[in-house]
Amino acid sequence: MPTAGRGFGGGGNNNAPIKPAPLQQLADVIKAWPTGEITTRLNEYISRPHQKWSITPAPDSSGYIGGPYYKIVIAGTERALAATANAEVITVPTFTGAPEQLWRIDQLTDGTYRVMPKAVPNSKEKLVLISSGDSTPLLAKFDINSDNSKWNFVAQ
Repeated sequence: MPTAGRGFGGGGNNNAPIKPAPLQQLADVIKAWPTGEITTRLNEYISRPHQKWSITPAPDSSGYIGGPYYKIVIAGTERALAATANAEVITVPTFTGAPEQLWRIDQLTDGTYRVMPKAVPNSKEKLVLISSGDSTPLLAKFDINSDNSKWNFVAQ
């Protein structure tokens, strides 16, 4: 027979409501972040500072027919999303406007978006941002039939 006050109840006979942990803020964690390049990865969204991105038209970029190039940074920082010569995606400490930090965002007919860098270093291929499984975003050729090539955006 189980003993009262054990298990998922938090112990004891305390009937007080469980208080949720406060949401993590950028100021709480940014000092512990690495200072150089950081590999990106996909996780379940839990409103952490490294999961919040700001997408704005890039200053002084030429754009393309249909829109400007965008800068994609971790919200509240200048830590920018960038393409690498290995067709990987990283964040760099500062947005400089380099071609591998400029992103083209095209809305597709199904309402999702294709996201592609202006340039991939040492490559002439046109690659797009894809999710590789549920762990790492990479760059690869666009596949209209794959949900891994399509992105959704949510304003917060």
